[in-house]
Amino acid sequence: MLTITQTTSKDIPDLLAMIQDLCAFHGDECQMGLADTQARFIDGPLVALIAREGLDAVGYAVLEQHWRPMHAGELYDIAHLFIKEPRRGRGIGKSLIAACQSFAKEQNACRLVIGTSPVNPGAAAAYRTMGLAEITVAPGPRFEIPI
Repeated sequence: MLTITQTTSKDIPDLLAMIQDLCAFHGDECQMGLADTQARFIDGPLVALIAREGLDAVGYAVLEQHWRPMHAGELYDIAHLFIKEPRRGRGIGKSLIAACQSFAKEQNACRLVIGTSPVNPGAAAAYRTMGLAEITVAPGPRFEIPI
């Protein structure tokens, strides 16, 4: 059974391991350690939602809050969405996006967006399949998620 919760201190090691997996997926070297992860996600400005099947961490989403003068309210950007390789294609990403929508609604946000790297066409195709509205006026691909 899939559960999605906001990350707590006990989740930091699992979150960091998946952040390192995401860095490796993109060919990057992760510079974060446990203390950095704790500082950003527990003590700091970022929010992470972690998906678990039983006790196994299988994915996460990171929300960044932004302010824009053209919006009457806060904007949230899903800065990272990651699902472990053997669990992809099972709806976990869609469930994480839905959890992000719920979080944004609870925060009275006016807008929720997600983007992906141009070198990750699979993610863009998944967002299109989900029916997300593509934002075409900015570099992308970027998609808006209704709140």
